[in-house]
Amino acid sequence: MAYVGLLFIAISLLIIAIYLSLLLTKSSHLLLTVTHTVKDVEAELDQSLEQLYVTLHETEQLATDVQVKLTATTPMFETIENVGRSSRYLSEEVNKRTKQFEEDGTLPGTEPFIQAIQYGEFGSKVYESWKRGKEGVKNTY
Repeated sequence: MAYVGLLFIAISLLIIAIYLSLLLTKSSHLLLTVTHTVKDVEAELDQSLEQLYVTLHETEQLATDVQVKLTATTPMFETIENVGRSSRYLSEEVNKRTKQFEEDGTLPGTEPFIQAIQYGEFGSKVYESWKRGKEGVKNTY
């Protein structure tokens, strides 16, 4: 009977050994699967990091390009500002001179221009009169 007890103990130890062997085999397969998954994730992560570096480099180039273009347009805006300022000064001066002419009636240096305009009008009237007279002579014949 003692042999039967030893036989049962041996059989139970065999079952435990088989169970542990199956458990270790399944654990080994699980660890291999996890290892492959980690390697795949690592490869994808490396690829993602490379793409991220490329994107960061392109973004840096774009920011530099925008900065260069902004720097290039600054003189243009300064020129536009100067044109506006000059236009304002010119307008103020024209308004000032116009007001002065309205109040005073004469400005220094304007008499020759006014005389030239008056002579031009006189010449125009003489030419029109001469033309009408010439046409009147033709109509009488």
